[in-house]
Amino acid sequence: MIMRPAVTLSVAVGTFLAALQPLAAQSSRGNAESGRLYSVNWCTECHSVEPETAGIGRFAPDFSAVAKSPSTSASGLKAFLRSEHIHMPSYALKPAEVDDIVSYILSLRRK
Repeated sequence: MIMRPAVTLSVAVGTFLAALQPLAAQSSRGNAESGRLYSVNWCTECHSVEPETAGIGRFAPDFSAVAKSPSTSASGLKAFLRSEHIHMPSYALKPAEVDDIVSYILSLRRK
């Protein structure tokens, strides 16, 4: 199938406009409470994961600070959680677990 330039341009513009959505409009399909429990169990070794404990993370950013960063998005968090990192344990997170953690982190914006 040959794509016409007008179709290609409309796809590109649509993708660009979706990226410009307000962060509050971006959401995750996950369950924030389940994400909080995963975070408490898996992430507190290095991160402060709850607003009440902000500032006591060992060397990794507080989840509240991550949530409130203007550059944070659901898709960015999902990509981050699915990739390997030098200073982070290699968790084999299931897609539903990623969705739950992302939903929890994004919920911290309102707190």
